[in-house]
Amino acid sequence: MRIERPNTVLAGRYVLEDELGRGLRGASWRATDTKLARRVVVRLLDPSLSEDPALAERFTRETRAIALLSHPALARLLDVGWDRGAPFLVREHIEGSNLRTLLEREGSLSPGHAAALVVRVLDALSAAHGSGVLHLGVTPENVLVAEDGSVHVTDVGVASAVSGASGDPSVDVRAAGALLFFLLTGRPSTEDSASPRAFRRDVPRELDTVVVGSRSRDPAEAYPTAAALADALREAVGLSSGEIPIAGEAAPRPSRSPADRPSVFRTWLAVPVLVAALAAIAVVAGLSLGELELGGPVGIRLRQASPSPTSPAPRVLRFVSARAFDPFGDQSENDSGIPFADDGDPATVWKSENYFDGELHKPGVGILFDLGGVRTVTGFRLQTPWPGFTFRVAVGNDPAALDLASGPFFTATSDVRETMEPVRGRYVLLWCTSVVPTDDGNRIVVAEFHVLGE
Repeated sequence: MRIERPNTVLAGRYVLEDELGRGLRGASWRATDTKLARRVVVRLLDPSLSEDPALAERFTRETRAIALLSHPALARLLDVGWDRGAPFLVREHIEGSNLRTLLEREGSLSPGHAAALVVRVLDALSAAHGSGVLHLGVTPENVLVAEDGSVHVTDVGVASAVSGASGDPSVDVRAAGALLFFLLTGRPSTEDSASPRAFRRDVPRELDTVVVGSRSRDPAEAYPTAAALADALREAVGLSSGEIPIAGEAAPRPSRSPADRPSVFRTWLAVPVLVAALAAIAVVAGLSLGELELGGPVGIRLRQASPSPTSPAPRVLRFVSARAFDPFGDQSENDSGIPFADDGDPATVWKSENYFDGELHKPGVGILFDLGGVRTVTGFRLQTPWPGFTFRVAVGNDPAALDLASGPFFTATSDVRETMEPVRGRYVLLWCTSVVPTDDGNRIVVAEFHVLGE
């Protein structure tokens, strides 16, 4: 029976609606999950996969690893199944356009916008690599820009799971470089040494150097990791090291024509006057602010001040992934909404499941965040539109033991900001022990959660 047709029902719950695209590894369909009443995307794979026991076993193992990935820019794998001898994957549905469609509609992107998009892709790839999962198929079709401007990478790990393809992170890094070349020029990257500036002169030289290096196969020139390339792109176009606004632009560097430049003669005459004026302003300001005091051989001297502290100011530490933490339940807790707890937008939220009688009936439930390495945490900030639930924040290197860690409990307000005794660890657990009435049940609702540290 041919299953690739509208209204076909897979596994008794997924109703195929319309085909989104077709590739070497099968066709993608927009579908409805009738069990949870939500829109999803179903990828139908080659039935021959079931004929090779070794490949089928690898498919099962790889898709389990993919399902554990959690990052705001990774389209989440929701289900895997077999129907009538054919395997299929189910991922979250995202309303938006892939990058090829975006370029066909808008033309080549500005350097700042293109770099910001690819940085987001690299952040997602870095999170996947950290869990041992490679993409091995980064293309414009596999990167979606949602209607709200957020970026989502699809089909991570599918190439390896379906065909047994192998590689290393450098394959994905070079593919991301080729993707950036395409966004800047509208052309495929046919040569590793091709320069975007050869096709458009408004590409900054710093960015051009990074793009060329990103596709190099020489280890001495290439970027070793997705994170390293992302950092280089941020520096090249002046992007923030934190979450980046996809629609934002790096500030353009102003240029001057010769007619705009002041003459040397006028500049030379202005220097003594300007220096005297600035000196007078500085003296008055210094006296009024207490930075200067009367005295010394010239009548004015610096006020003696105590040395400033040398310890760095705490900053927001970025998470590389997040997942539900439910050791006393079914191990999941509205997992698809977890990226909203750290997406930089307080209007989007993660909600726990609905506890109908207002009681958790278990010690707690929460979200486990991965910092990607051991860091020092000194505080946190939590925002919620439904305050009143109790929670605790724990930091450590053994995620399985964090729910047992000691520490103070807090009652959530709309915006909680607290400092902590410095503690080092890779994982941060937001552990919630009660729910509150909301507009759609008794839940825990988190709009944003960030930790501060060094």
